[in-house]
Amino acid sequence: MTRTTIKDIAADVGVSHTTVSYVLNRNPNQKISAKTRQAVLEAAKRLNYVPNETARSLRSDSTKCIAVALEKSIMRSRFYSILQGIREELITEGYGLLLMDFQARENSQRPDYLESVLKRKTDGIIYIASDGQSPECSASIAKSHIPFVSCDCCPEEEELVSVSFDYEKGAFEVACRLFGEGSTKIIYWQPDVDTFQEHYRMDGLKRAQQLYPNTTLEFIKLPYISRHTISEYDTSQIDNLCQQCLVQSILPQLSNTSENIAIICSWGIMVKHLCAALYQKASFDCKIALLSDADVPLIPGIKILTSRPRFFYGGKQSAKLLLSQIRKEGPVNNIVLDPEPPTYV
Repeated sequence: MTRTTIKDIAADVGVSHTTVSYVLNRNPNQKISAKTRQAVLEAAKRLNYVPNETARSLRSDSTKCIAVALEKSIMRSRFYSILQGIREELITEGYGLLLMDFQARENSQRPDYLESVLKRKTDGIIYIASDGQSPECSASIAKSHIPFVSCDCCPEEEELVSVSFDYEKGAFEVACRLFGEGSTKIIYWQPDVDTFQEHYRMDGLKRAQQLYPNTTLEFIKLPYISRHTISEYDTSQIDNLCQQCLVQSILPQLSNTSENIAIICSWGIMVKHLCAALYQKASFDCKIALLSDADVPLIPGIKILTSRPRFFYGGKQSAKLLLSQIRKEGPVNNIVLDPEPPTYV
């Protein structure tokens, strides 16, 4: 099927193709009669005219599309929330998004998300960090002055804009709340991974413990499972590790009635197994807290203290900062977002 062009519409109406172009592009500087304008629009609809977006983007110097670089699965609540925030903000501003991973084509040394901007398929990049790691091509992005925002990491290049989440403050406020409510010992159950998020959380917990004399803080690590050895949709291996870690390292400590113990979990799946184990006990005197944005299990008699990073809002802010760069609206500053205040659920 032959694609309808501006010249086809011009021939149908009996005007120049320049006049058709002025009408379809809503050029306000050209005086065209209402009758001619209406005839052009009706012909375009009747002939099923579809604008050439590539040509339009060249004229406007904008593709109205953003590259969103994300390596991990959007099934994870953290990444889904960030992505949804980006999407809502872009839709409001008339932009779409092109979701990409960190891979590069065989014939290119640059990742696809960078190629998309250099080849004018997108106007800028929002980089959602993988475990807080900066993009390997951050120096090239800064040198080329490409509109760029990293979400959940801080690139070394000072000129690159970032949106970060205050993980240390979230952990600090939760620990202070638990110590203040009478807990004498906090166990932090965390994955055995070397990420900046975990380092910040440990710093926040240590800082809180120093404010409360005669209290203790213990770190228990869940053995690390590489993302390359487990499917995003199959959590059976993590389930088994959580159950083993509970039996061997955590539950035996709860039998010590001389200590008022609270357990802070880094991952939502940890809370699920912990609550299930405590619910099966005839009685327990243990407070539970969660530092992720995962949904908490609804179990009778068990309340969970949560401090949620504001991932959705972080996504919206990332989109706003990127659009500000694209529109050259002036200096754009880095943003660090406070977590939600600790709340029992």
